[in-house]
Amino acid sequence: MSNSSIIYWFRNDLRIHDNPALKKALSKGSPVIPVFIADDIWFESSHQELNFPRTGRLRKQFLAESLADLKKTLDEYGSTLYIFKGDTAAILRKLFRNTGSSKIVAQREIASEETTIESRISQNIPLELHWGSMLYQPDQVDFPVEKSPFYYTKFKNKVLNQPFIPLPHDTPEESELRRLSKMSLPSGLTELDLNEWMKPDKTGVFKGGESSALERMREYIKSGGAAHYADTRNQFEGINFSSFLAPWLANGALSPRLLYEHLHKEKEKHPEYSESFNTLTEQLIWRDNFRFLFLRYGNKFFATNGLRKPPHAMYNDHEAFEMWKTGKTGHPIIDALMHELTKTGFMSNRGRMLVSFYLAKELKVNWQWGAAWFESLLIDYDVYSNYGNWAYQSGRGTDSRVNRKFNLETQTKKFDPHGSFIQKWK
Repeated sequence: MSNSSIIYWFRNDLRIHDNPALKKALSKGSPVIPVFIADDIWFESSHQELNFPRTGRLRKQFLAESLADLKKTLDEYGSTLYIFKGDTAAILRKLFRNTGSSKIVAQREIASEETTIESRISQNIPLELHWGSMLYQPDQVDFPVEKSPFYYTKFKNKVLNQPFIPLPHDTPEESELRRLSKMSLPSGLTELDLNEWMKPDKTGVFKGGESSALERMREYIKSGGAAHYADTRNQFEGINFSSFLAPWLANGALSPRLLYEHLHKEKEKHPEYSESFNTLTEQLIWRDNFRFLFLRYGNKFFATNGLRKPPHAMYNDHEAFEMWKTGKTGHPIIDALMHELTKTGFMSNRGRMLVSFYLAKELKVNWQWGAAWFESLLIDYDVYSNYGNWAYQSGRGTDSRVNRKFNLETQTKKFDPHGSFIQKWK
């Protein structure tokens, strides 16, 4: 292998389209070797008192489907995706030595676990990182990260007033993609067999991968679902009540900037549906908001008290937690929502508000346990939105109403008036 080769380390950017880091790697004119590593830590327990893995069956399958789709695309360009499981830094060091590469290029991440791995790699290997997971990157806003607004509304107003328009422009040309290369595997290193993660009994409605992401985005907009999002977003069920795009946004199979571009074009063509298109765009801004908050506050998001003085005490109550996670609380809507999550790896936005409120504020169980359960099961898990939302709902995040509560009976009558959702998942 030529000394000028570059290793491209895929992370939460499992796509070709609008991928700034991949574009940078390919633009250098060198052969590029695509690699993905599932770190061992993903499959451990996230909390010393909990006995379930951080990556559960459905989430693992969605990731496997996403990797298989990306691998198929790369195969079409005469390359492939080398997939490993183990210690990320150790594997990359071994690959770097074996290939004689000049550097490793990857998407920049924010949370401490990811940045710790970056630090371990960069100690003795040139590591080039680029932003790519957000609508508004930190170097494209006119305020420093340490002064990023605490409350969402202020953050939204700040970024919407930016002169920058977040349109995608970092999709590699076909001639650049032809630079994707192959390598000989180092001795002692074996690729992961994705078939081990593929299970035919999956219940969910999602299939991982960039191809499925683009298909769903186009279908959702073409069908009129996006135009009516403001009216349907709080429902529990339905074909298009949600965009269902979060799983692909989470692992980077779909670019938020590409989605923004499509929504912006539809809004210009159909201004009568501006409210829905604006509301969908705000969901992308929420994603950015949590990432900016992680940049500002770091590991405080993982602390028991979160970002502020907690409104009440919480307890490591195993019995109450078990009732909640298995859907045996006796509250029909909570139990139905938790059954849906276990079976499909998905839950509606309104549902997540209710079950997190119930665990943290009614049962007063450690909110971190709820976040850990979501991490294990949710197909659309990403560390920023998950911990950001759980801190928010538990009164330990950026909600200005730290004692906000929901009346479950009222919520059920309003959003499941005929009881069809409860009947389906009881």
